[in-house]
Amino acid sequence: MAAPIRRLLPCFACLLVLSVACGRRAEHVRTARSFISQWNYDRALTEIIQYRTAHDPEIQYLIGICYLRKNEYREAMNYFRASLNADSAYRDSIVKVYSSLARNAMAINDMPRALRHYQDLSNLIPESDQSNNLFAIGDLNFDQRNYLSAVEAYTRALELDSVSRRAKTARPKLIKALVNCDSFERALRLATRDYERLKVAENLLIMSEIKFNIGQRLLAVEQYDSAKVYFQSIIDQQEPKSLLDDSYFYLGEIYVKCDSIDAALNAYKKVLNLNPYQKGDIVKKAQERLNQLKGTKGK
Repeated sequence: MAAPIRRLLPCFACLLVLSVACGRRAEHVRTARSFISQWNYDRALTEIIQYRTAHDPEIQYLIGICYLRKNEYREAMNYFRASLNADSAYRDSIVKVYSSLARNAMAINDMPRALRHYQDLSNLIPESDQSNNLFAIGDLNFDQRNYLSAVEAYTRALELDSVSRRAKTARPKLIKALVNCDSFERALRLATRDYERLKVAENLLIMSEIKFNIGQRLLAVEQYDSAKVYFQSIIDQQEPKSLLDDSYFYLGEIYVKCDSIDAALNAYKKVLNLNPYQKGDIVKKAQERLNQLKGTKGK
């Protein structure tokens, strides 16, 4: 019996070492969690960083929490990803912590930080329902005229969700935000796509407003041929009515610059014809131009 017992002694020793090691690990984890609850993330890391290479979802998650709270976002994502790869047990906890930090950032109007948290969460867990949060960030930034941040949030949200009712209300805001960021070409592409898909008055108005803005910008830098294309496009559609007289007026301005006086006169007369009551600033300007040009032609 002595020989078999001697053979079993190494196994008992290994089990004892393993038991002690597990006990130590559990104690380190408990201590780390205690430090985390006290916001002492450096001390928490000293307790568990020695286990960083372990294929252990809890250890990886806790290390990720420490780095996230220390604003070391890349490190945090690496450890959260390792936790998720090991097991999905902490998936909901990761969603909760990122969502909580994002809401806290929104509460103090730190939209870039909120957007960063939502984007990181979306990268870690693509299937998580982050689109509504991103739409909310977009709306807040849009209402506060932080158009660049609104564009970033709406763009990311629409990548996740492009068909819901929330997405449909966000697209016009994205287009308007792009216009306010001087991203006219992208805005016009989106607006044109929306109009071709659903030819309603709202989509036509948005598309025409962008064309009108582009035309004004081109006119201001004396790119008359290019500007004419955008104003003429609105005139050709004869919609929306609210932009027709303005488009004719600016077309007249282009013809004056190009010494096409007869064409300019016709354009200014169109402004008056569209406004039979002769009211409004654009009508007064058109009448002034007509008087000036008629005087010039009479000399």
